[in-house]
Amino acid sequence: MRKEASLELWEELYRVALNLKALEPWNYFWDTDLVAIQLQEEKEPVFCSIMGRGGSCYGISVYEGMYGLCDFNRIARSEELGYSPEYVMFDQSNLTGYFGDREEVPAKQKKLIKELGLKFRGKNNWLYFESFKRRYIPYIPDEREVKLLIEAYKNLFMAVRAVKEKRLEIQWERDEILWRVYNEERKEWNMFAAPRPQIELDYPELKLQDDLLKARLRKRPKLKGDIHILVDFVYINMGAVEGKSDRPVNPLMFIAMEEKSGFIMDTHLMKPDEEEADVAITFFVHFLEQNGKMKGIKARNPWVFAALEDVCSYCGVELKKDSLRQVDAMVRDMRKQCF
Repeated sequence: MRKEASLELWEELYRVALNLKALEPWNYFWDTDLVAIQLQEEKEPVFCSIMGRGGSCYGISVYEGMYGLCDFNRIARSEELGYSPEYVMFDQSNLTGYFGDREEVPAKQKKLIKELGLKFRGKNNWLYFESFKRRYIPYIPDEREVKLLIEAYKNLFMAVRAVKEKRLEIQWERDEILWRVYNEERKEWNMFAAPRPQIELDYPELKLQDDLLKARLRKRPKLKGDIHILVDFVYINMGAVEGKSDRPVNPLMFIAMEEKSGFIMDTHLMKPDEEEADVAITFFVHFLEQNGKMKGIKARNPWVFAALEDVCSYCGVELKKDSLRQVDAMVRDMRKQCF
């Protein structure tokens, strides 16, 4: 059950975040220079990324635990891994404070800013916060998240100041990060450089366990012509309240498109608990059973390759990496029609 943060907690968060902004931390950190903070009441550290050195988007993101670090790594390596930028943006979980423009601030937070008696003027000066959660629209943080941001930002302030005053030297280019950890024995905070934890999201390869089904798929006839199907997952980015959810769902849609004609062969709006790999392999099995074998499948999302690599190899169907520009163009057209 969602619990909203009190006005007093929001007031504290804005105060702490504005104190941090005054240090202009983006002058000393790139967005890939992580600060890891082991908060006293948390089992795993939080990882902080400071945006703005490039001069476009100013903000401070907090990723919770090792799974949060996986999300950060996916964003940093999205082009290499094959994710579309929009997919990876909405498929992550983090808490971010942005220093943006007035028109960027969500309505609820404009009201909150007014209630707090705060006044912001000018470009990149409007402070607002968003909670990102996989499969959901970015939303205003709840009480737990506001409390976590307060503690993370307080400790990040100390870390940034140490770097700004050159009391710490971090070899970022050698993949070191700054750690801030509380020493229970000495009752004090320690800061030091240490290697970045090496962790990536696992994409377990799916294998059909039904030998009869596999044999049946393998015997399906090949379709005439050079039939390639583009397969992808796309966030619709249109909030929808669903069930007892405490925030609007951001529907994730599976798309299968015939490359030459641009014909949409299948779409599927996924539920928040459905997994990409399961949906991809279900499409593949049904398509072969109903139509026969396509020449190949083109995709960019790693979950598609995890789902289909084994069965495509077994059935003699090519599986290739592709930028899927046709899918992006179709989605843009679809959004224009919807809005």
